[in-house]
Amino acid sequence: MPRILSRFGDLFQDHPLPMWIYDTDTLRFLRCNAAACRHYGYTTDEFLHMTIRDIRPRDEQLRLEADLASTEPRLPQASGVWTHLKRDGTPISVRITSHAVGYQGHRARLVFALDVTEQLATERALYRSEQLYRRLIDTMPHQVYWKDLDLHYVGCNRVFAEAAGLDDPQEVSGKSDENLIWRRQAQRMAAEDRVVVTTGHPLLDREDTLTGPDGRQRRYLVNKLPLYGPQGAIIGMLGTLEDITARKKAEETLRLQGRALDASVNAIVITRHHDQQDIIVYANPAFARISGYDLPEVMGRDCRFLQREDRDQDGLHLLREALHADREATVVLRNYRKDGSLFWNQLHLAPVLDTNGKVTHWVGVINDITATMRYQQELEHQSTHDALTGLPNRNLFRDRLDQAISYAARYRNQLWVVVLDLDNFKLINDTLGHAVGDSLLQMVGERLRGALRDSDTVARLGGDEFILLLLDQPGVGLSPRTVQTILEAVSAPMRLGAHDLALTCSMGVAVYPRDGETGPGLFKHADIALYRAKDGGRNQLQFYTVEMNDRVTERTLIEGHLRHALVRNEFLLYFQPRVDCVSGQVVGLEALLRWQHPELGLVPPARFISVAEETGRIVEIGEWVLRTACLQAVAWQQAGLAPVPVAVNVSARQFRHAAFVQEVKEALAISGLAPKYLELELTESVMMHNVDVVIAAMSQLKAMGICLSIDDFGTGYSSLNYLRRFPIDYLKIDQSFVRDMLDDPPGAAIVRSIIALGHSLDFRIIAEGVETQDQFVYLRQEGCDEIQGYLYSRPVPEREAAVMLGGVA
Repeated sequence: MPRILSRFGDLFQDHPLPMWIYDTDTLRFLRCNAAACRHYGYTTDEFLHMTIRDIRPRDEQLRLEADLASTEPRLPQASGVWTHLKRDGTPISVRITSHAVGYQGHRARLVFALDVTEQLATERALYRSEQLYRRLIDTMPHQVYWKDLDLHYVGCNRVFAEAAGLDDPQEVSGKSDENLIWRRQAQRMAAEDRVVVTTGHPLLDREDTLTGPDGRQRRYLVNKLPLYGPQGAIIGMLGTLEDITARKKAEETLRLQGRALDASVNAIVITRHHDQQDIIVYANPAFARISGYDLPEVMGRDCRFLQREDRDQDGLHLLREALHADREATVVLRNYRKDGSLFWNQLHLAPVLDTNGKVTHWVGVINDITATMRYQQELEHQSTHDALTGLPNRNLFRDRLDQAISYAARYRNQLWVVVLDLDNFKLINDTLGHAVGDSLLQMVGERLRGALRDSDTVARLGGDEFILLLLDQPGVGLSPRTVQTILEAVSAPMRLGAHDLALTCSMGVAVYPRDGETGPGLFKHADIALYRAKDGGRNQLQFYTVEMNDRVTERTLIEGHLRHALVRNEFLLYFQPRVDCVSGQVVGLEALLRWQHPELGLVPPARFISVAEETGRIVEIGEWVLRTACLQAVAWQQAGLAPVPVAVNVSARQFRHAAFVQEVKEALAISGLAPKYLELELTESVMMHNVDVVIAAMSQLKAMGICLSIDDFGTGYSSLNYLRRFPIDYLKIDQSFVRDMLDDPPGAAIVRSIIALGHSLDFRIIAEGVETQDQFVYLRQEGCDEIQGYLYSRPVPEREAAVMLGGVA
């Protein structure tokens, strides 16, 4: 060993590679050079106290023992790659070359260590890179190939090989285009390739059609790039073929679909759900036309902007449910155009799924149904509102009343149902025309709306009848003053065209729950109260009472029996005489109707005449009275009694009957009574309807020789202008003036005025209701011509009337 070290000592110590000598029996290091200390991080003393095992990982100890057994001592020289550990634990790969030597009496080995960690890592990286590259091009969906400068194929991926009809990519090596399936295009393809390898200019994104192994033509996107060597020279070319056949078909399909979408009359939008919003990514021209927004204005916006602040819609709730469940839905929404105007949208929404079945987009088809909705709303409005006034009709009022009753029952509130009827509306309608009447109804409707609170309801039932629903509210109770205010609002003077009108109304009120707990019950009782108000003189309101119901019950009873009274001959006539104020003699008889019912007894006119008027039976009853009175007058004359005129009351409905004049003629003809012995008494209200028609009818009667009188004069609305035109003979002062005239100076003045007026027009004056001698004396002094009343006689049957006539000389 001294000889070796003396010869190579300096070389060992200064060698750049780590070197050491170890004992093959104990594996202990016997010597190491400076490079070994630097590389492994140990000092010389530390190395000399270590063994080979100390620089080897524990998991390689078995391999260490095997290697030592195989190399010692049979192999004078051995080599291999080992894994060592540096002092800090860093593993390194070391290529070991060892030689068997003798050293200071030890069997030893001289070891040269070359660190190949980086080299092995580079080799492994290159290997992985090559494998990755191969795997990459083999897994690429496009065809990839490369050629040399002679335009022969050097390599390709599997997709290219399959398209070329090859079983293995390696088969392409050395072949040209003419050897493969595209030989028909070989010359054209070779010309393109030659330009690329000679000029270095790439060929990018050119579309080409090639024939595949199956003989079918397919569309490709072709790219060709020059390949450069290490020295920068072109060594070949790289080409790719992307099969775009399906894509081109899809593009064509999309183009046609896009054209269809653009041409659609319905608005179509496509949205993408992102961050709790549905972002518009497409909208067709119809969307712009319907919404008023330009298409760039809506792109990228949440489609909810179409609803603005109108978010509480049933359709939106259904839409959210559909979006959450990824299912189709059809809803109706209120949307708003760019100018703020409302349009109704029937939206059909459908999800768009990707290949994994996940929803990526939503397609919405918007159908503008504004015209349809307006038509439906108009139909609904017409079915629930009055066409003339625009007020709710009976049907809508009934619904609101039922809801109000439910609410009032729950919270123990009151509500009032008020039925309102215009007084003498028919007179206005007939005298001024239906156009004025319609305008009047519209104005009344507006006044009622203005007089009510927003919570109340006014409806028109028909004709001149309205109905009100007044609700009790916290802090705002209901009182009679509430209804009185409404009454005053309707009664305020109004002007319609050239007409100044003073209108009054009658109102009936029913209170929930006192007067009924159902809608029909409340309406019925309010209607009863209305009739009571009208019977009480009109222009007033009445609250329902139980007594009113009793009257209605009686009216119903009367109406039922009245239906058969004529057939059963239950009517008879009473007669009340008229006496001349000067001579004191009976100068006429007024025929008064009575009803002798087998169960009800003698029914006075006050109980049944109004019912007959309302039901229309007064026409046939009046005709019976007229004929019977004429027959009775003739019978008295034939019995030798003094002939006097018989007066018959004619109702308004009877007089307006088209055949009335003819009925009078027939009554005279059948009875044989001379016309001068028949007097017809008409009320003022009869004569104020269609004045010209009334005057014409009266003229016909007057021409026949019949006497005419105005009954109850002073209680109606007679116009003096009309009065002078009527061909009448008598004015009858109403008993309401006669009754109080002695104690009421204004009343006396009215009586004097009527007498004076009548005489100035050449009318005879008859005073009704004379009951005292003082009244008679006063009337005679004022020039009244005749009296009629209890002072002389009550109405009496035919036999007693005959006695009175027999007493006339």
